[in-house]
Order: sequence, then C-alpha cells, then structure tokens
Amino acid sequence: MSTLKARKEEFVTGLSGGSIEEINIVTSVALTSYFCWNLLNEAHGDNELNIFVDFALNWIALLLSITLYANNIKLLSALMVVPCLVMFIYYKSNKRITSKEKQKKPVAHDEPYQLVRKPYISAYRSGMLILTCLAIIAVDFPIFPRRFAKVETWGTSLMDLGVGSFVFSNGLVSSRRLMQTRTRIPIHRRLIAALRSSSSLLVLGLLRLYFVKNLEYQEHVTEYGVHWNFFITLAFLPIVLVFIDPIADYIPRFVIALILSGVYDWKLVTEPKFLKFLILEDRDTLFKANREGIFSFIGYCAIFLWGQSTGFYLLGNVPTVNNLYKNSTVPVDPKKKLRGLDKYTTVRPLSGLLIWSAILITLDQFILAYHPHDVSRRFANLPYTIWVVAYNVGFLTIYCAVDQLFGNYKKKYKLPVSLEAMNSNGLVLFLLSNVTTGLINMSFATIDSGDYIALLTLVSYAAFLAIVSTVLYKRRIFIRL
Repeated sequence: MSTLKARKEEFVTGLSGGSIEEINIVTSVALTSYFCWNLLNEAHGDNELNIFVDFALNWIALLLSITLYANNIKLLSALMVVPCLVMFIYYKSNKRITSKEKQKKPVAHDEPYQLVRKPYISAYRSGMLILTCLAIIAVDFPIFPRRFAKVETWGTSLMDLGVGSFVFSNGLVSSRRLMQTRTRIPIHRRLIAALRSSSSLLVLGLLRLYFVKNLEYQEHVTEYGVHWNFFITLAFLPIVLVFIDPIADYIPRFVIALILSGVYDWKLVTEPKFLKFLILEDRDTLFKANREGIFSFIGYCAIFLWGQSTGFYLLGNVPTVNNLYKNSTVPVDPKKKLRGLDKYTTVRPLSGLLIWSAILITLDQFILAYHPHDVSRRFANLPYTIWVVAYNVGFLTIYCAVDQLFGNYKKKYKLPVSLEAMNSNGLVLFLLSNVTTGLINMSFATIDSGDYIALLTLVSYAAFLAIVSTVLYKRRIFIRL
C-alpha cells in the first residue's frame, strides 16, 4: 500500500502546468455548452430538454474536454455546436410565426430595486463546479493530461485556476448578504454568526485530515501544508471578513484586495529569506508545517473580496449609484441626470463586466510581463490573484453576453436542470465528490488504468453526481453547510 501511495504522490508532484491560453480554450467548453443549451431551448420553446441531452452537454462535454479531446477542443466544440445549430434552424424554420405571435418589445417601467437570480451567474458557477468535481478525480488517471494538474510552485494549470475560481464565486454569492443588510450588525454578533457558518467547514477540513493521515491516502504536502487543506481555507474566510467589513464601509473592497495582495507580494519579491522560508524551511513546528496554507490565505482572501466587489453590479435588477466599485442599494433616479464620476461608475451588469474585464486583463498582462516571479497557486501571490480574477470576470462577461443574445434577461428565469441542481447544493456536492474520489482511489490503482477503464469510471462518477444533485433539486432538498 505504501508503495502505491508513493507512486500516486509522485504522479501529482513536481509538475509545471501549461499555458494560460490553453486553459482558456479548454474551459471555454463550459461556455459552448451553455450556448448550445440556449440554442436548443430557443428551438423547443417551453418544453424542457431531454435530461440525457442536458447531461451530455453539461457533464460529458466538460469531461471530454479534459480527457480525450484535451488536444482538440476545436473539434469537440464543432461536434457540439453544429448539431445544435442545425436543430435550431430546423425547428425555427418549421414554426409559423404570425404578426400576432411576435413578441412585443417590453415597455420600460420604473422597477423597484431588488436582488434577483440571473441565469448566467448560476450557469457560470455550476459550470465551474462541475469542472472542479471532474478534475479532482480525473487527475488520478493517466488519461488526464499532467499539464492540467496543480503545479508544484510556479506556473499555471487548470486545477490551480479551479480552486481560486471556487473562492471567487463564493465571494460573488456572499455579496448578496451584504446588499440585503440595511443596518449595521454589532461585530460580536457577526463574529458569532461567522463562527457558526464556518464550524461545519472546519469540521469537514479536520475530517479530511483524519482520513488522509489514517487511511494511507496520497497527500501533496506542498499544496497547503501538512495539516491544512482547502476546507480549512474556506472555513476561515467568513471569520476574517468580519473584521474587514467595517473597513470596507470606507475603502472599496477591490482596493483592500489590492492592498492585501500588494503588501504580501512586495514581501515575497523584496525579501529572499521569506521566499526561501516558504520553499525550503523544515516542517518542525505547526506553523512551519502549514506555511503554504497560512500565507496563501492572504491571496484567497483578496480573491474573495474581488468576488464580492463583482457581485455589487451583477445581482441587482436595476443599476444603483456607484455600483461599479462599492456596495450601493440606491437606484438611479430617472428624473435626475448623473454627472461626473457617478455617470461612469453606475452600470448595468454587462457594462460593468466589460469595464472591469478591460482593466483586469490589462493589469494581468502587465504583471505577467514585468513581475520577477511567475504565477504561484502555492503561495497565492499577486500574479495568481489577478489572473484568477481576470479570468472569472472575463468569462462572466461572455456568459452575460449569451444571456443578452438569447434575451434571457427579459424572460422567466430558466436554466438547464443539471446546472440548476448543481448550483442549488454546490458545497454539499463538492464534499460528496471529494468523498467519492477517495473511495474510488482506495478501490483500485487509478494510475494504472487504461483509457477505457478511466472513461468508464469517470462517466459513472459524473452520472452519480448528476443523479444525486438532480434528485435533491427535484425533491426541493437544499442543504446549507
């Protein structure tokens, strides 16, 4: 057993990743799936798409993109888009649309401000979560390209992006709570609430630690440390945010995020001893043993703040004043014309996404070109945080554009059942995927599996998660951890 454990650890150790361009191309399959679903949904009207078509588009296509078709994403995308486009044209051409049936343009009315669910946000979160759940098991099979697995110290990979994106999406969703709060809650009450919400995640982190240490399960120490893991990072975020929230009343959250990342990165760059400590120091104390998890928490905290800042201009049904950079619940008065800075920082979702995408992509390219160090998920340095944020805002822009293209913002909320189901119990399903991954790894030697066995296992795993998520959703069972 120990020999197999050592082989599995070696299988995911010392990797250098791949290019950002390839990561963008591979993950764009999730966007293609959403576009194809909208094509078919438009063709079928109010009829719900076949559940197997839904599963093929939103699970199997993503699985193929990180396995069999990893080197030929263009072909995979063509195999998805062409049949859907043909069906769209066929159904549309056979529908007789009279002038009475044509939809009238919606009449503009003054809408009261409210927080609403938006299809493209749910689709973005679910697609990211599905890819994450697929990658954490696929990485243990040879069919999964090594360049997609987490890098050792410097570089970019699909799985490195996944953990940061998970934190960003959690920050995006958490901004809803901030926008709903009208009165300032005392800090001690907020701290108690944060401790309660974090306790379940902390327990999960400790349970994972226990099973990893006692079941001869492979572990990658340089990922977070000897005892730390991703669940512990998630558990501490709400607690730390309690102390950041009062500051955010005066300083925009994205500015706080830049300060946190900037100061931490400045120490990484200017103090070689600190970097040497992070990479080479012995693990003879609890602090030293978990230094990656402790210091990378700063970067993840910054990513979470960026997610919250993004939610301020995405979640409302109408623009609010200065929502581009701060928590604002004051709707624009149609009788008053905005002037100066207010005019440019009061935006609708797509406008806000386009503005921030341009800023973040430019900043990301500048940092990657002139920063003395490469991207590092291990330390969550400044290049890593800005890359993750730029990617997520950029992809949200395209998701939003797809909704605009198909007029989803004017229609009743509609989303593929598989994505809605995944979004409804995201954290529970992420936990279930981790447990299932562990069981599969302990059942047989995944690293010795051929492509046929690997695909059979991965498709079965995907079907299991899809069925569980759909059953929970259909029965209206929503579990909050």
